[in-house]
Amino acid sequence: MTLARLSLVLILLATCSNAVAQRNYADLKAWDGQYPTYNKSPRKFFDLPEVRDPLRKLLPRRVYFLLTKGHTKEGPIKIVRNYLKANVCGSPESYSCDHITTLAIDLDDGSMYVAFDVHSGHPKHFATKAKFTDLPKDIRNEIEL
Repeated sequence: MTLARLSLVLILLATCSNAVAQRNYADLKAWDGQYPTYNKSPRKFFDLPEVRDPLRKLLPRRVYFLLTKGHTKEGPIKIVRNYLKANVCGSPESYSCDHITTLAIDLDDGSMYVAFDVHSGHPKHFATKAKFTDLPKDIRNEIEL
């Protein structure tokens, strides 16, 4: 009897945590059309805990800085299928659009995918689940700044 109860408790915990995670990421849909940092609101997209914390764990310090603060140009956040996409480029050393970086967040499970230096000969890919290259082509390729 205790094994059955333990199993039930584990299933309930997994279900509840999954529901909470989905709710957190569904809230990100409100950012559609807004800019990650250059919006009128005092809130910044990259400062949201559900965005900031996984990115800090995933990215090297320099890439994290260029994605979240070091860029000189950014496009509006878009929803493509069920992914939230943010595109930024630039660096403190240049006003040109170098270091083009794309962030895609799966709104179902919160998994994050980052491609750094997208148009360089050697882009760097980071992902919390699977690989950036596993994303559908229209999500990987749609870059507008």
